Amino acid sequence: MTSRLRLLRGALALVLGAALAWVLVPPARAAEVVLSQNKPVTASSQESAGTPATAAVDGNTGTRWSSAFAAGQWFQVDLGAAASVSRIDITWENAYAKAFTIQFSPDGSAYTQVYSTTTGPGGKQSIAATGTARYVRINLTTRALAAYGYSFWEFQVFGTATGNPGTTRAINGLSLVNDVSRKPILGLSPLVDGAVVDLTRLANRNLSLRADIAAGVSPAGVTFTMTGAKGSSYTRTESQAPYFLCNDYVDCPLLSTPDTYTLTVQALSSGAALGSAYAIHFTVTATATAPAASDVLFVGNSLLGTATGASGEDTPALVKHLASAAGRTLNVTEVIHFGNTLQQTWDGGEVATALSGTKRYDYIVLQEYSTLVATNPAQATNTLLNTYAPTFARALKPGGRIVLFKNWALVDPAPFATRAAQTAAIDTNYAALSASLGTPNLLAPISDEFETIIAANGTSYLIVADGKHPNDTAIYLDAATLYGILFRESPRALSDQYLTAAVATTMRNVAAAAIGY
Repeated sequence: MTSRLRLLRGALALVLGAALAWVLVPPARAAEVVLSQNKPVTASSQESAGTPATAAVDGNTGTRWSSAFAAGQWFQVDLGAAASVSRIDITWENAYAKAFTIQFSPDGSAYTQVYSTTTGPGGKQSIAATGTARYVRINLTTRALAAYGYSFWEFQVFGTATGNPGTTRAINGLSLVNDVSRKPILGLSPLVDGAVVDLTRLANRNLSLRADIAAGVSPAGVTFTMTGAKGSSYTRTESQAPYFLCNDYVDCPLLSTPDTYTLTVQALSSGAALGSAYAIHFTVTATATAPAASDVLFVGNSLLGTATGASGEDTPALVKHLASAAGRTLNVTEVIHFGNTLQQTWDGGEVATALSGTKRYDYIVLQEYSTLVATNPAQATNTLLNTYAPTFARALKPGGRIVLFKNWALVDPAPFATRAAQTAAIDTNYAALSASLGTPNLLAPISDEFETIIAANGTSYLIVADGKHPNDTAIYLDAATLYGILFRESPRALSDQYLTAAVATTMRNVAAAAIGY
């Protein structure tokens, strides 16, 4: 074979390989989510006060809508804005519809039919109804049970929001940053409406505020306007990322000045507003405030539920013990099932009561199966956004937030080649998971802390012989980290509990540094 022929064949192979790669790798698409959850609904009728239309979009398969006992009925959900709909799932009660149509509308006046059947099967039905709509309506015409009306447990519209540039979210949140460590102070970040920044509980007053940009958004700049109730005012436009109220990791004097503030943050594109403004109210105080009792729900598996050999306490119980020793009150609710994913715990009905809204929480800590986020981020995202997130509005107190427990890399990194590769996947996928959630949330940096300690001491310093579960030292580290987040203060002064003073001090220092103190 001549050299020229070999070169030609090699070039052809490269071209074909590039072409195949282009064909086989599809472009990234926006994640499909439930658009209808807890959105406004209307219906032609309802059987009783116990079966309202709202029950069909509440994310609870134990509640249902039921119509009057007549043939011609309808049900409609308002998605709030134009959206790209991909499918509709209906979980019917026994009184299902044999014949019905589905219509889309942009305005609630003009409707287009997108689906029709006269042989509805009942049960759980998934309908490939696609198009753009704000209003989704189902017209019910023939009953399966002639003596009753129609009823379904859940009516779910799936798709992706489209909206318009003037109302979409460009600012994802605000982080209160420690300018010394250059890290957000977790617990106080993301800053939520009505938050109190107690300067007496912080390690220092070197503070700044950073605007966190929504995924996929690239503003040309961000304008901050901050006004105090006592008359102070400050405005700044930052044109380079990261976008800070004052400057990159430069202290903001207003943030160490006691007052009640209103802060408005507006992303810009070519001088015009990009997305809606993000507004928040918060208070800075230099007078120590007595911490209120905190209500926290922990949902997870054995990584949270493993008990110490020294005290018999799992991580939530140890957090409560540390809080009590520090003069704090923590009310703990646990839904922990060893070996389960979060979806399996949901499907088993174990968490339904805790998330029903009967009790509300300051924090909900979610700990996913040990390797799921690293190996199957799509499944983890679907569980978070479509299963758990629809419950947060009713289960969280005003200003409450979600804590995503960032699992550590296991001793055996399979299917990754190395623990470093597994850790990189954990970092990337947990960050994306956090960014995908509209509810204020933060990542408990457990994985980061493990890697810091393991680098100096090896995996056996924190992980037991099975290569997965935490030992007593690791459980203390986890508990100290969560304490600092939940009570918004440095964990450095916590009690040693069952560890030696030297080991406990090291664990607390690592935890404090990781959460921004």
